Amino acid sequence: MKTLFLTGASRGVGAALADRLADSWRLILLARNEDSAAELQARHPRASIIAGNLSQESAARSITESIDTMLGDDGLDAFVSCAGIEGAAPLEKTTDEFLRQVFSVNVLSPVLLTRGLLPRLRQARGTVVYVGSTAAHLDFSGWLPYSTSKAALEKAAAVLRSEERAIRVSTVTPGRIDTDMQRDMAEKELREFDPSTAMSPDSVAWAIEMALEAPSDLAVDKLTITPHS
Repeated sequence: MKTLFLTGASRGVGAALADRLADSWRLILLARNEDSAAELQARHPRASIIAGNLSQESAARSITESIDTMLGDDGLDAFVSCAGIEGAAPLEKTTDEFLRQVFSVNVLSPVLLTRGLLPRLRQARGTVVYVGSTAAHLDFSGWLPYSTSKAALEKAAAVLRSEERAIRVSTVTPGRIDTDMQRDMAEKELREFDPSTAMSPDSVAWAIEMALEAPSDLAVDKLTITPHS
């Protein structure tokens, strides 16, 4: 059975992906805190759960050390970075702490985790999937922190593809999704969220699963998915 390390498994797309793969993959799931870890363990009793706050400076190191202990001599077949935080705010109203948190969770933590996991991923000729956003290519007023963090994540994946020929690196870039994050962003902008204009988390999870399960002689480099109604 292949092994997947997944961040963002507590809700939204990450939760949907964990549900889809629970019977076919060995899951190592990252929880934000101990309460979230307990909830994830109850939902996925066969999974291994790690608690870690990706906005903290030392998180990536401690998480990769925990994964090393769990895997022993085995490689890691896949890493999916699904964790993310919304960053919708006009620049003049953002604080230093807010900006650092957005970029730490959305960009820096996936990159640092990938670096720490590279030996395991190379060993298994594994797959890395970064979950981005079409906001990286759009110019929404007030979305500078979120949009630029997702654009940086896409560039990180592109460079990693050229550096690491032994592993597959995919970006799955969804448009609007019916998640708590989208609803929170809509509320901040004083607008109604219309779920009929969005994809379900499970539909996006299906696309990620496709990238993970692709035949070994091909790589899904970039996959953009948008709502269809």
